[in-house]
Amino acid sequence: MKILIISNHAYPAQGPRAFRTTELSEQLVKMGHEVVLYTVQGKYDYTQYEKETGVKRRDINPRFATSADDETHRYNLFDKFMYHFFHRLLMWPQCEFHYAVGKIIKENPNMDMLITIAYPHSIHSGAARAKKHYSEVFPKIWICDCGDPFMLNPFIKAPKFMKYFEDMWCSMCDYIAVPTKESYKGYYEQYWDKIRVIPQGFDFSKTPIKEYKKNDVPTFLFMGSIYPGVRDPHAFMDYLLEFDKPYKFIMMMRTPLEMKYVKESNGQIEYITGKGRKDVVWECSKADFLINITNPSNVQTPSKLIDYGIAGRPILDVPNEFSDPSLFLSFYEGDYSRQHNIDFLDDYRIENVARQFVELA
Repeated sequence: MKILIISNHAYPAQGPRAFRTTELSEQLVKMGHEVVLYTVQGKYDYTQYEKETGVKRRDINPRFATSADDETHRYNLFDKFMYHFFHRLLMWPQCEFHYAVGKIIKENPNMDMLITIAYPHSIHSGAARAKKHYSEVFPKIWICDCGDPFMLNPFIKAPKFMKYFEDMWCSMCDYIAVPTKESYKGYYEQYWDKIRVIPQGFDFSKTPIKEYKKNDVPTFLFMGSIYPGVRDPHAFMDYLLEFDKPYKFIMMMRTPLEMKYVKESNGQIEYITGKGRKDVVWECSKADFLINITNPSNVQTPSKLIDYGIAGRPILDVPNEFSDPSLFLSFYEGDYSRQHNIDFLDDYRIENVARQFVELA
């Protein structure tokens, strides 16, 4: 098949959607399909990457989007003004993708399959707009891949008028791919018949892990994004500042939280930033146990749980409020009997994930 994939980011970018896009496109080529991948590329030279993977890389080339795969970041005075006044109203600058997809469809007519990957969801609405305008050359099968919901997402307060755009792409696509069986609750019920559960996919061979050896002091690790008041470790970290036993808590993230936690814990709390996924999984495999800050809603499952599962260390669920430390104390003493289990890890192997996309055709 000839497969067209449109996503905001892929390799060398980091993040769940970038990983999803990269792993899926590479595996589809391994399966014998022709893949053309459009992202916001920046200035990275993809010549060697294309030779090694067979994925044909193309640039969406937006005029206003401020971040690219190579982490270049345009943010001039105009960008600051537009973001400040129009980000919440229009989802600026990602709304530009709504108008960029049409050109891509015209450049790649009559493909067998189109996979649009959100975030942002304006890639989906852009494909719907293209289907209206260029139906004669639009791909035969169109799958909207959604790591997170949009209008019913508890983390996003989208303007109500944007329901029009969500209705547009939900009604026009052939399938909506979501990562977990609970994710369908993040979409309007009239579209549930289009939803297919296709987990996040990973090439396990790219993520080696270290043989575990118990640490001198209990060492636990968190990796991922923080959403203040929603997916928030502050209560847990405040508890650790008063904890009178030795420990090491490592937080691997893009940007550190308040440095007071490092200072007031005498270095027992540590931030590590700027690491790629391979390095993060390696560090996870060295910890005694891993921390999962739980979501207040079950329509989203953090992709880091798959990385935790690959790392093979016990997982402790920590709620935002952290009012009862008893479970943490059990983990601290080495009792992992109530750990969060990652079942059916094979479901996340990229070979199985890519096959599910192909079967939809």
